Amino acid sequence: MTLRNPGPADRAKLALVKRASHQRQWVERAERRPMRLPLRYRRQGQQEWQAGETINVSETGILFCSNEMLEVDSQLEITFQTTGPPLLQSSTRQVLVVRRVLNNWPETRLIFGARYRA
Repeated sequence: MTLRNPGPADRAKLALVKRASHQRQWVERAERRPMRLPLRYRRQGQQEWQAGETINVSETGILFCSNEMLEVDSQLEITFQTTGPPLLQSSTRQVLVVRRVLNNWPETRLIFGARYRA
């Protein structure tokens, strides 16, 4: 979707992206829904689950907080089951950490953006 002069409502749903040629293009983004849910995650290859909480969710990813520092490009497995091993393979999702927010005072937990993987 390319818009020359989007209105205020359109801007809320679109993100401005720069191309390699330094042209700007409006790209549609998935709608984010505020949702506080407990989750557990683990890094690829780890056995132990860590606790976290969602801040918002969309069709393409989640924004969540955790007490553990994660690196951008970390591959995680997440589940919304709060105890025990995931009961079904479909109850877990593979995600890639794409953003880290460190300056979120007065919030003391670390915030991460993660994109769902296919």
